[in-house]
This record gives sequence, structure tokens and C-alpha cells, in this order.
Amino acid sequence: MFIALAALFLTFSAAILGGVKWMLDRVERRTDRNFAQVDRRFEQVDQRFEQIDHRFDRLEARMERADARMDRADARFDERMARIDARERQIDDRLLKIDANILDITARIAGMNDSIVEMKASLARLEGPHPPLLIARG
Repeated sequence: MFIALAALFLTFSAAILGGVKWMLDRVERRTDRNFAQVDRRFEQVDQRFEQIDHRFDRLEARMERADARMDRADARFDERMARIDARERQIDDRLLKIDANILDITARIAGMNDSIVEMKASLARLEGPHPPLLIARG
């Protein structure tokens, strides 16, 4: 009876240990499968990060080219503005000369008017007295 009881105990123990071994194998396979999936996902994430890094590198290169183009455009703009400023100064100088010439011409015309008035008065004195209607006509 002790032998049967021991055999029964050993049978139950073997069955329980076999079940536990089967469950542990199953858990290990599932865990390995899950870790393999996680590893694949990490590889995919790494690939995506590499793609993003490449995109950022391309974007950075584009931004550097855009900055260089903007710097060249700024330099051309500054150069053109300097030329415009120089041209405006030339125009201002010419306008000042024109104003001075206009003032000189105006002064000469005023001097000529004075001379014409003096000449008329001199002619009138030379011609002698005029009848009142002729004097009004000028």
C-alpha cells in the first residue's frame, strides 16, 4: 500500500511537474515570440529614426542653401540700395544746381526788366512829350 501510495504520489508529482514544465515552455515560447516582436518593432523604430535623421539632414542642407541664397539676396539688395542712394545724391545735387540756375535766371530777368523799364523811360524822354492817349497805351 505504501508502494501504491508512493507510486500514486510519484504519478501525481510527475503529472503536476509535466504540466508545470508544459506551462513554463508555453510561457517561454510566448515570451520569446513577444520579445522577437518587440525587437522587430525596435528595429522598425530605429529605421524610422534613421529616415527622420536623413530627412532632417536634407532639410538642414536645404535651409543652409536657403540661408546662403538669402545672404546673397541681402548683399545684392544692399548693393542696389547703395547705388540708389548714390543716384539720389546725384539727383539732389543736380536739383540744387538747377535751383541755383533758376535763381540766377530769375535775377537776370529781373535785371533785364529793370533795364527795359529804364530803356522805355529813356526813349520816352528822347521822343518828347506824348499825348495822353499814347502814354496810356505804353
